[in-house]
Amino acid sequence: MIDIFEQYAPRWRNTVARYAKAVWTGSVTEHTEWVYDKQAGVFSREYRYAMEKHYAEKGMKVYRGTLDGYVNEWLKKQQALKDTLKQVATEKQDNLIKKALEELKDTKDAQKIIDKIYGAKLNEEVYKVFSFKDNFEKYARQQGDEEAYNLGTGMNEGIIKQFSDRYFWKTQKDKKVRPTHEMLQDKCFLFADPPTTIDKYGNRHTGNPGTDYGCRCWAERAPEREKPLRGYVVRESQRHKK
Repeated sequence: MIDIFEQYAPRWRNTVARYAKAVWTGSVTEHTEWVYDKQAGVFSREYRYAMEKHYAEKGMKVYRGTLDGYVNEWLKKQQALKDTLKQVATEKQDNLIKKALEELKDTKDAQKIIDKIYGAKLNEEVYKVFSFKDNFEKYARQQGDEEAYNLGTGMNEGIIKQFSDRYFWKTQKDKKVRPTHEMLQDKCFLFADPPTTIDKYGNRHTGNPGTDYGCRCWAERAPEREKPLRGYVVRESQRHKK
């Protein structure tokens, strides 16, 4: 599944970034909206076909209609993402201006720069003072990545549930994996009884792979003979205890 994600995720990440740039520069048009919506449909359809093919090769034929709910819900979330990008862009630009004005109070050419900033804001051209690349691109790409991954984990779970009620927890096995999820690697759980994780700050989450914020883990089908852990709880504070 990770190979499929790495192949398809950049497409949606780039689409979100292009839309976010239009938002940042105040250049969103009906065509911009149409392209975003069109790409959302194409991306979800091609991603879905790739997932179905992947599991078909493993002898797991996915029946038509199985993934409709996951895809349709994802498409709705991408519409909401557009509004989020607009809101966050406005907030970031306002905060950048406030911060700049504070820093320029004692600057020799403060008034000249202040006039430039205010002029940009008045003409809704803040992006000419604060660049998209430096202030908004990273956030937009992260959102695109997360949404692409959410679609993948959702469809993956939907497919596996057709064949088994349990799964093995899988991580990316890199430095970004949170300690509590590292402790879940290769353990078996029921979809109906997911594990609970508690980090060092006491934050608690109960859910299957990919449901926690920013989680990049996924579920791998487990055979019926595999005994699942029930009511399982891991605490980051226990990570190095034997």
